[in-house]
Amino acid sequence: MKRLLVALLLACAAARAHGDGGRLQMRQAAGPFIVSLFTQPESLGVGQADLSAMVEEQASGEVLLDAEVAITLTPENAQGEPIVVHLSHAQATNRLLQDAIVRLPRPGKWHAMIQVNDGGRKGSVETDLIVGDHSARRVTVWTFALLPACAIALFAWVQVAKRPTDRRGLLSHI
Repeated sequence: MKRLLVALLLACAAARAHGDGGRLQMRQAAGPFIVSLFTQPESLGVGQADLSAMVEEQASGEVLLDAEVAITLTPENAQGEPIVVHLSHAQATNRLLQDAIVRLPRPGKWHAMIQVNDGGRKGSVETDLIVGDHSARRVTVWTFALLPACAIALFAWVQVAKRPTDRRGLLSHI
């Protein structure tokens, strides 16, 4: 029983642990740079998302802290305006990353173009991001949240159904 409790506590702690920047979506060479893109939450959905980037010098591997980074997000079907975000260190929890919060208005495939400028040296990379339907994720969460409540209610109903129906019989034994 003790081992089960410890395993459960470790599983809960691991679920709460977050890396510095989320899930690595892409790492590519961009001219004189290497650009890594991270997203949080790990599985992107409609709504708010945190995009983080780390820019490294390709020759030395040194992280460039002052590079200007902009991401342009365009929906695959090109409906709607592209979303342009400029990343900064202002909200980043990891000083090696630059990040920005963006609101993703619709599900589907989004094309991301990341442009880097550091003292006149420029580079860009492109990748695709898959954004899931937020309402589908909500249904999954509610299903797992209500499952234990339904099991408890079913157990209580069975226990009540097992009780004797003759209350006078119970009183006569006293």
